[in-house]
Amino acid sequence: MPKQIDPNSNYTKGALKLIATAEKLFGEYGIEGVSLRQIVTAAGLVNSYSIQHHFGSKEGLVQAVYDFRIPALEAGCRERFKLEQDSEGNISIHGLLASRFLPMIDSFNDQIQKTYSLFLLRLLFRSNAVHPYFRSKVPQPATTEIVERLRNSFPKLPMEVFNTRFRLATDLFLGAMVEKKRLSSLSESFYKKDQFYWDEILQAMESIFCMSYNGKKHKNIIS
Repeated sequence: MPKQIDPNSNYTKGALKLIATAEKLFGEYGIEGVSLRQIVTAAGLVNSYSIQHHFGSKEGLVQAVYDFRIPALEAGCRERFKLEQDSEGNISIHGLLASRFLPMIDSFNDQIQKTYSLFLLRLLFRSNAVHPYFRSKVPQPATTEIVERLRNSFPKLPMEVFNTRFRLATDLFLGAMVEKKRLSSLSESFYKKDQFYWDEILQAMESIFCMSYNGKKHKNIIS
């Protein structure tokens, strides 16, 4: 059984090295494409059983990498959620998507954005049974409320269809994080402000949710 890791606790330097190294290698090569020995070696540790000692297993390490970013991301979601609401607490679909996803940009530096986005992409289409989001014990009240309100905005969408669209929208955003790094390396700037780029991405994500659903011939999926 994977050990339960409290991301707010004080990790040892060795554990932090393993988390940072695993996030990078999992993102680059996939969860199954990296061995525990490779992670330990890349982290500069000697004890080949370091991962088992700190995290219990490879899946325990995957969970720890995922959980480690939650507190900063949750704080960012909470702040953005407040900003996007009007005086009566109403919020648009665009605002919900901004609240859920833009903190991935606002809360982390460029290097973490790169490794974290690639790591999340590797997890995206895992089944719910093994995805660390559904196994996490770290409280995420703001994130949960945002996703629930987004779900309630599309009451006529079957749950599995909503989940599929959520994954596709997430895929788009994470891919956009990677693409933004490529655009930033070009000599010519195609977006005068980063905000213009991310607004465009959020509009594309919103269109994924708002497109008509033909599986049951629903014509209007927005309440």
